[in-house]
Amino acid sequence: MYYNEFLSLLGERIRALRKEKNIKQEKLAELVDKATEHISFIERGERAPSLELLLDLARVLNVSLPYLLDVTATEQYSTEPIPAPVSSASLPESVKEPVIPEEKRRSVFERMQNAFEKVQELQKLAKEYGIADIFQDNGGKVLQVLIMLGLKISPGREGNDALDDEGNEYELKTVNYALTTQISTHYHLNKEILDKYRKVKAWYFAIYEDIELWEIWKVPPSQLEELFRHWASTRPPPISASAPCPYRTPGTQASRWA
Repeated sequence: MYYNEFLSLLGERIRALRKEKNIKQEKLAELVDKATEHISFIERGERAPSLELLLDLARVLNVSLPYLLDVTATEQYSTEPIPAPVSSASLPESVKEPVIPEEKRRSVFERMQNAFEKVQELQKLAKEYGIADIFQDNGGKVLQVLIMLGLKISPGREGNDALDDEGNEYELKTVNYALTTQISTHYHLNKEILDKYRKVKAWYFAIYEDIELWEIWKVPPSQLEELFRHWASTRPPPISASAPCPYRTPGTQASRWA
């Protein structure tokens, strides 16, 4: 088994166990003290978890470490190519006892296809703003915030997220308040990243309930200095860090943009 294949199967095992125990990804990240994005990368097989994290995941998911790592026993499914786009007249064969009846399934499929055409148009727009995949890392929400603020994504999105026409840098954060009141920072938080956080022109926090945007808060870096000092004082520097969303933090002088 190749390394990348192992990571992919391990991610599938972790995702399946999490869903089996009805644990949201954000909650799992909280229980193992990691950023939600970090868990997302692991579940997609795009990042290798440390031994410490594997032990924590096994504990939280209530399985043994050998069971968690035993991904070679994953059931193998036969596959066959399905041409895309798929017309409603040639739906893929469904399971033996589908949850949704044939006619309703066909109707829902047509609705999905129509909706997806609009999503494809949205993706074309997103690429103009430097977002390669609106389904990844809150890309659709980031696009909405960028357009509303008149910004564009920074190349590479390292440390700072967005730029205006004059080259000023901004940090963008989206928060789904239906799931969490926390924001996540850079995976490899260090002095260089903290210096960037201090130098941006402003931080923007977009507050969502699921996919509905409530409001956007503009926070000057000076109002986050106490948080920066707290992160800087951590030895050794944390792999990830989180903090309460500033618009819910008493004493934070943030201006609302909505």
